[in-house]
Parts: sequence; C-alpha cells; structure tokens
Amino acid sequence: MSSTSPTAGDDSPTVHLVIADVWNEGEESPVEVHLLLKSDENEDLVQTVLSILAEEGYHEAELLEMGTLTEEPEEEPHKSAWATALSGEVALIEFDGDDEEEE
Repeated sequence: MSSTSPTAGDDSPTVHLVIADVWNEGEESPVEVHLLLKSDENEDLVQTVLSILAEEGYHEAELLEMGTLTEEPEEEPHKSAWATALSGEVALIEFDGDDEEEE
C-alpha cells in the first residue's frame, strides 16, 4: 500500500514564481520582474519564461530565482498575480528600480 493520499498532489494549486532581471533595448539598468504561472511537468519552464519575456518586449533577461508557491500570498501584488496564474494566465509584476516602499 502507498502512504500517499489519493488526490492530495493533484488538487494542490502549484504556481511557479520566477524572479528575473530584464533589460529593454538600449537600457543599461535592469528592471526586476516576477512572473507567476502554471505549467505542465513536461514543459521546459526556463524556455517558457524566456519566451514570455521576449513576447513582452524585453531585449535581455537573467533569471535569478525559480520556485513554487503552494499557498496564496497574503499581500499584493502577489495575491492578485496568484489568482491570475491559477486561472491559467501568466502574471507579470514589474518593479520600478530602487523604490523600496516596504516597511
């Protein structure tokens, strides 16, 4: 007998979080972005993310961190982005330079 619960893994809403620095063409300073998305196990997540960033018009990207979120974030903008990702769309959060408004 297996010690895993029958459908526990299938029902958990896993959302990928990718943090990247991106550059617009001609810009020297990067902009930090967070992408939240769902993907199939068979998909190459790195290639998918790079394609999304290229489609959004970014000229260059450096992926800094990749992970998964298994619980809904408590604070915005990630809370709304989580809901967007669960609906099957890609959520892209762009952060403005050095504006650190968190306490």
